[in-house]
Amino acid sequence: MAKCPKCNRKLHIWNIKAECPDCGVNIANYDWENRLEQDAVEAEKAFAKLRETLKKFKYSFVGTKLRIARIPISVLPLFSFLLPLGTLSVAIPFFEEKFSLNAITIVMNILNFDIGGIFKAPSSEIIGDAALMFMLSLLFVVLSALSLLVSLVFLLLNFKKFNSLGLCITNFVASMMMFASAFCFNNLSGMMAASTFADAVSCAPSWGVFVSGALFLASSITNFLVSRQKVVLPEDEKKEEAEEKETVNA
Repeated sequence: MAKCPKCNRKLHIWNIKAECPDCGVNIANYDWENRLEQDAVEAEKAFAKLRETLKKFKYSFVGTKLRIARIPISVLPLFSFLLPLGTLSVAIPFFEEKFSLNAITIVMNILNFDIGGIFKAPSSEIIGDAALMFMLSLLFVVLSALSLLVSLVFLLLNFKKFNSLGLCITNFVASMMMFASAFCFNNLSGMMAASTFADAVSCAPSWGVFVSGALFLASSITNFLVSRQKVVLPEDEKKEEAEEKETVNA
């Protein structure tokens, strides 16, 4: 609710006149020079705050050589999902084919499956253990991919905290999940080899899953090194140089 700038009377919606009902001062023109000066001060403070935020945002991404290098290193794991993460061979009468599994083929095949049947498969007495290993291997890949989105959101919202270990931790967890996916898929391969379906179906993790895990690990190490770096913003660096010159001259 608005107030009169002179007498602080509360103004209601029906007080439509330019003058205050109590003191009669013209509300729009009262002490306009001082109010204009105050608005200018507030605008200057807001601009200074925005400039400081943009400076920190820029420094967070490209402030040092290591921070610049972090950008491609952090993006590479995304493209690793296009690499062959595993292989699946099917050989039955009148049909024989070998599939190379990556993020695209996995999503396309999942969409073609009966989703309800997929979740019921682990309870099967015949294929339950194998289905569980298969679901876990897919789940770890999906969670690793989602961690990239989490890392991006975390970086955009937390860029002012230059020494944060958040990105290091999320990338390390994603790396472990990719290796866990390879472990589960390798167990699935052993189960299939020991089952009655050995001649019909075979599978194995491929080199792409290990490359993806290694890239996530490299990104984690890079983000750890970035978090340990000394933070020196451009203006702070100039101040340090000036102080060093004064010390030398003294």
